[in-house]
Amino acid sequence: MRDILALFKDHPSAFAYSVLVHAVLVALLSFSLDWTLKPVGGPQPEVIQAVALDEQRVQQEVEKLKAAENKKQSEAERKLRELEEQARKAEEQRKAEQQQLADLKKQKEQEAKKQEAEKQRLEKLKAEQAALAKKQEAEKKRLAEQEQKRKAEEAAKKKAEEERKQAEAEAKKKAEEEKRKAEEAKRKAEEEAKRKAAEAAMQKKLAEEQAALAAEQERRNQTVVDQYVLAIKDRVQRNWIQPPGSRAGLSCVVKVRLIPGGGVASVQIVQSSGDVAFDDSVEKAVYRADPLPLPPPEQGLFERFRELTFRFAPQ
Repeated sequence: MRDILALFKDHPSAFAYSVLVHAVLVALLSFSLDWTLKPVGGPQPEVIQAVALDEQRVQQEVEKLKAAENKKQSEAERKLRELEEQARKAEEQRKAEQQQLADLKKQKEQEAKKQEAEKQRLEKLKAEQAALAKKQEAEKKRLAEQEQKRKAEEAAKKKAEEERKQAEAEAKKKAEEEKRKAEEAKRKAEEEAKRKAAEAAMQKKLAEEQAALAAEQERRNQTVVDQYVLAIKDRVQRNWIQPPGSRAGLSCVVKVRLIPGGGVASVQIVQSSGDVAFDDSVEKAVYRADPLPLPPPEQGLFERFRELTFRFAPQ
């Protein structure tokens, strides 16, 4: 019992799917056994005197029925094991996909943090450079004032030379500043280009992985749809009664409108077999098979069964 509770806690969807499969198989086995004797159409023959049957022959018939029932039970158990294995694999695949998405999200968050840290580092460096330039400018101004006081006592002929030198120094400084700014702008442009290229590559990779996941999900959905279409055909087959005089090899195309839960809303023969009695027997078989088996609602596949068209060809 603890193992069952642990399975329900860790894998609720797989547990529910397994319970549903067991219920469907039990229902199929229950409805597939018909121990009543159905009267043959037409007028009933008069009651005749019962004839004593040979006891050994009756025992042989009973053994045959038991062997057939045991074989059917074994086949049902085999199908149940296959469905349980499919449910287990689907659960493992779902966990792997969730882990992959979590890893991608974590990687993207780490990249964003790294870019933010780099941005703050550049801003800090720029502020430090501005402060250093301001300090250097203040120091230069102080030295210039001292130099001006010292040279005030010199002859006027040196004043022009000093002014020329000062102009040259300012021009050189300005040129160096312009060069530095140009190099800084170039470096930032290169870093921005690299960042955008890395971000574009990441976005492309993420899009490709999401597309691959979507394609894989669609493939799994189609597999589930195909399995339930086969189950619906099998259920209709079990409820079909061959009309008297109907020849072998007939088939027709049926369109069935369903409601949530598998209820049959309407049945229409869209491609006749050419035999009215056969077509009518197929339509009645669909109504007798109500409700038809459908995937669990949490799989979101009901729209694919709202209007279901399939070919009925009795085996």
